[in-house]
Amino acid sequence: MRLRDGTLQLTLPEGFVDVLVDVFDDLASFLDAPPPGAVTDRLFPTAYLDPTEEAAEREWQAAVHDDLARGRAEGARTLIEQLRAARRRAGAVEVHVAGDDAEILWLTVLNDARLAMGTSLGVEAERDLEFPPDDPRAGLVEVYDALTALQFELVEALSAALPEGEPDGDDAF
Repeated sequence: MRLRDGTLQLTLPEGFVDVLVDVFDDLASFLDAPPPGAVTDRLFPTAYLDPTEEAAEREWQAAVHDDLARGRAEGARTLIEQLRAARRRAGAVEVHVAGDDAEILWLTVLNDARLAMGTSLGVEAERDLEFPPDDPRAGLVEVYDALTALQFELVEALSAALPEGEPDGDDAF
C-alpha cells in the first residue's frame, strides 16, 4: 500500500519475515564467493553470446564480476537490516520502502533470490515443481512460491503508480 508521502508500505506476516531474512542471508553468503555452477551462471549470465568472444568475456568478468557480486550481497544485507528494524505488531511486520532506489533494491534482491532458488530447484516454465513431502526441496518450493507472490505484489503496487495510456514517441523505448 502507498502512504500519502509516496512510501510503499509492505505488511508481511512475522513468520514470513523470518523466512525472508534467512533467504536473503543465504543469498548474501552465496554472493560473497559465488562458486562456479548453474546458480552463478544464472545470476551472472555471459555478456558476450558469441562463442568467439571468450577473451572479451573473461575480461568483462574480471572487470565487473566481483563488484556486481559484492553490490548484490550488500543489497541483500540492506534488506535484512530493514526487515529486522521494521515495526512489528500483532504478528505482522510493517516495512517502509521509500524511494525509487529502495523499490529497485527490493525487486532486485527478490529476483536474485528467486533465480538462485529456482535454479537450484530446477524450475522450468513448462512444468510444476512437485516433490514428495519428505523431500527437503518440498519446503523450498513453498518459499519459492511465496517469494514469487511477494515479487508479484510489489510489481503490482509499483505499476499502480505509473501513468496510464500509451507512451508518446519521446517516451517509447
